[in-house]
Amino acid sequence: MDNESDQGTGEDGASVTPPASRKGWEFARSHLVNLLVLTFVTLALLAPGISSLPLTDRDEALYVQASHQMLETGDWVDIRFQEEPRYKKPVGIYWIQAATAELSGYAADAPLWVYRLPSLIGAVLMVLFTYGIGATLGTTRAGLFAGLLSASTMLIGFEARIAKTDAMLCATVLAAEFALARAYVDQARARSFPRNALFWTAMGIGVLIKGPITPLVAGLTILAVSAKERSTTLWRSLSPLKGIVWMLLLALPWLIAIGWISGGAFFTQAVGRDMLGKVASGQESHGAPPGVHLLVALGTFWPLSVLAPLAVVQAWKTRREPAIFFLIAWALPGWIVFEAVATKLPNYVLPFMPALAVLIGLLLDGGGLGVVRRGWRVSVAFIAAGSLLVGFGLNVAFLIYQGYASWQGLVGAVVVAGLGFMASRLLASGRLGAGLAATIAASGGLMLLGYVILLPAARQIWLSDDLADAVAATRQCDAPAISIVGYGEPSTVFRLGTGILRTGASGAAESFRTHECAVAIVAEEAKGEFLTALGDAEVAPEPAATIMGRNLNGMKLRTMLLFSKP
Repeated sequence: MDNESDQGTGEDGASVTPPASRKGWEFARSHLVNLLVLTFVTLALLAPGISSLPLTDRDEALYVQASHQMLETGDWVDIRFQEEPRYKKPVGIYWIQAATAELSGYAADAPLWVYRLPSLIGAVLMVLFTYGIGATLGTTRAGLFAGLLSASTMLIGFEARIAKTDAMLCATVLAAEFALARAYVDQARARSFPRNALFWTAMGIGVLIKGPITPLVAGLTILAVSAKERSTTLWRSLSPLKGIVWMLLLALPWLIAIGWISGGAFFTQAVGRDMLGKVASGQESHGAPPGVHLLVALGTFWPLSVLAPLAVVQAWKTRREPAIFFLIAWALPGWIVFEAVATKLPNYVLPFMPALAVLIGLLLDGGGLGVVRRGWRVSVAFIAAGSLLVGFGLNVAFLIYQGYASWQGLVGAVVVAGLGFMASRLLASGRLGAGLAATIAASGGLMLLGYVILLPAARQIWLSDDLADAVAATRQCDAPAISIVGYGEPSTVFRLGTGILRTGASGAAESFRTHECAVAIVAEEAKGEFLTALGDAEVAPEPAATIMGRNLNGMKLRTMLLFSKP
């Protein structure tokens, strides 16, 4: 008897079809196995380094400190960084980070890696929903390819390790797109409560995390599909009236509360200054012309991006196929919108990366990509090239900023380069499964090289950590009054305490003079002004420690002097 057959043989030799329940169980078991494999691989790729990578400036430090203050103050409505309101983004990610810290048992004493867990969880959810979309539009094999490729991209490797909004936001977009894909392939366009509940819950959570982004991406997908079909059946299958009410029930209570508490300042800053400001002009030196997202994605979506040109060409040829068109409707309108926005950051187009992963998964599974396609060998050669250039490039950067080479980093670069060359050769010869496994291993090796070996050891670029270590080594009491002059990075607040005074030389001198136990951290160029402001105070004229390091934003070399009393 053929073990792969759906039929067996009865005692009289007649064929016997297994009951539907057995088929359903085997189908569910196949999905469960794939989901477990994807979860394990994603965690293996993305979890290392989450605790060893120091706190990054500036965005991550702002998010982490604001979430930390929620636990310190018990105020879960008004978002604050020290005394400053944080009204650029809604409250969602702060709630999730603070709740994670509370549930971890650490509460306000939670270490940095606890605040990063929501990003890791968001990345895992993104990968699992990518699989679900691939399996819905194609086969489970296509979904597995898509999930593995999305988990191995450089951009999600970074976002999963950083306590910001983007990984969890991407999870809400993927949840919504998964629900849309399920509705799209349903020829009857029947209303499904679980599917629609997922869609509208993702909408509500997405609004609380980053305002209109999740509704925008999903809404553009619906508009594109409806325009092609000349029908609104996809929209009506989502139970829009009930769904919008549910979405508003999730998002409106906090929006009303923060509007009242802030006197409308939240909407002025979040909508007027942040969102509309980014559309009209390049904020925070991140302005760029249209097309930059596409160019940057060639690097940030690596290794997925090496197959992107071939996949896009093939997709355009088969754009009328329903599965391909859904992916185009998901990615293309939103990408055009973000290219038109003046402010550009690599993470803006992260919600469209899984669409490309699913496209490549479908084409690999169906034979639309492979050795028979023109340009295949050239494309897969960039896996080897990327592994070599990035691996040794990280080591060169380490040598420049640290002044010495890391033997662990060099060994890691050699291993990664070897994996990259192996992946290129296997894929070029048509050994798809082994080639993809080697590709994922090369990507994982680069992540280990960067986030576990080189970046944590690059002490020159983690000045806030060095300042915190110096304070701990020189302080004369448990809770000194700390002031800092000439270095205002947000990471200093999380590392040195919410009560740290970021001020000028005269303010630091006043704090130092009036407290019995105090620490003043002063930039070398402000030393004279600080000592002059101290006047006749009985303090040692020389610093207790000198700390040198670079500002991660701009890499400016700084020398900080630490004064301590008593």
